Amino acid sequence: MRILVHPGFHKTGTTSVQYGLDRNAAVLADRVRVLQANDFPKAITAARRHTAQPAPRRLRNYASGFAEAVAPLDPADARPLLISSEKLLGWIPGRRENWGYADTPDFMERLADVLIGHFGEAAEITFCFTTRAAEDWQRSVYWQNLRSMRITEDFETYRARLAEGAQLDAVVAAVRARLGGRARVMARPIEELSGEPQGPLGAILRELGVAADDLVPFKSYNMQPAGAAEELLRLNRSDLDDAALTETKRKLLQDYQEAGLTRQAAERSGGG
Repeated sequence: MRILVHPGFHKTGTTSVQYGLDRNAAVLADRVRVLQANDFPKAITAARRHTAQPAPRRLRNYASGFAEAVAPLDPADARPLLISSEKLLGWIPGRRENWGYADTPDFMERLADVLIGHFGEAAEITFCFTTRAAEDWQRSVYWQNLRSMRITEDFETYRARLAEGAQLDAVVAAVRARLGGRARVMARPIEELSGEPQGPLGAILRELGVAADDLVPFKSYNMQPAGAAEELLRLNRSDLDDAALTETKRKLLQDYQEAGLTRQAAERSGGG
């Protein structure tokens, strides 16, 4: 049986992949089994708690939460399995004083343990990380966190704190070393996937041997409008109280979305 885990990274096309899976659920149902974030909430909670404050019991909870999601799956089903969620890596860097992916090898080792335990040693497991050039990734993380947090630092100041987290290829290498021969570990830069049919989702499905040429077109809704980061920074630095700031930012982002400034065709993009 073939299994592919796409655990991110954050801000590397994951939203596009997940939108595409949801949009094409009926088309793909006979071809591939899919697990996404809603299928393993306990694992996500444990991952976030562990990245904020590491503890062995949280890793155990992570594994058991993921095992609950996998348990109903029939190992005899011939369809491959695709697991996609950046939330399996815990908080996005910049949240809860987590600035990188030091815990990722531990997380992926637990996932491999659960998958092999359920599907057997013969399962062909691939961990496929989508990656992104360091500065582009830092800008995207900055934009994401500006929206949800009261960050008052400009980008150049903030990006210095993300320097270690931006070394995504080093994290992939650490996961590969940790898993050894138990699973294949690979990286696909989203810059190389923007021209592929159906973008990152198409590339991931093809890694599983799943046909993707007839997928329904879909859009990504996580793009950054020009000048938006500067406007959010201005609001974060204002004297608005927290409740007023949250509402003002919500309305601003809604205006951007309604104007069509936060989306682009995902089949030719590496957004999200």
